[in-house]
Amino acid sequence: MNVVKQYKSAAIASSTMSAREVRVKPLTRDNFKPYGTLIEAPEAKPAISDAALDYWGGLADLNIGRPQVSFLKVKRREFLLDRIERHVRITEVFIPLEGVSIFPVAPPRDVENPKAEVPLNEIEAFLLDGSKGIVFKKGAWHWPPFPLTETATFAVILSAETIEKDLDIREIKPPIKIVL
Repeated sequence: MNVVKQYKSAAIASSTMSAREVRVKPLTRDNFKPYGTLIEAPEAKPAISDAALDYWGGLADLNIGRPQVSFLKVKRREFLLDRIERHVRITEVFIPLEGVSIFPVAPPRDVENPKAEVPLNEIEAFLLDGSKGIVFKKGAWHWPPFPLTETATFAVILSAETIEKDLDIREIKPPIKIVL
């Protein structure tokens, strides 16, 4: 957690007042369960194991029509969550490639309702140290991660039609301050 300590000591001062703060939590299977599935080495025996490899299959089911792999680079910025998004038709996968970041999320609620309220009181933030990927459930609210490092990069797997047909972005007023 050296990067966390470095960030805390060099934190960017916030000039915006926030009505609420969200404290960052460790990313564990149990903590993340309401939002989706972690991509991590399972506790079970591998399906295939030999001198060259250990392989576990079927870690997460994906509901993605016409999947595509994208690349996301996020830049360090003030830890104020002023927007949040969801996708109600697909699951979405984030696999960290470089950097350490904080991922704000809220659980899926009333997924079939296009006017569903964002569960603001249930927003949480998780520390991504690069050792685990995540698969969001349909309708899980999230926003691009806030890097602790100067930047963080991700492979993102989602449907080719997501941006045009399955993107629900909402403003959060007042913004929520994320604290370490």
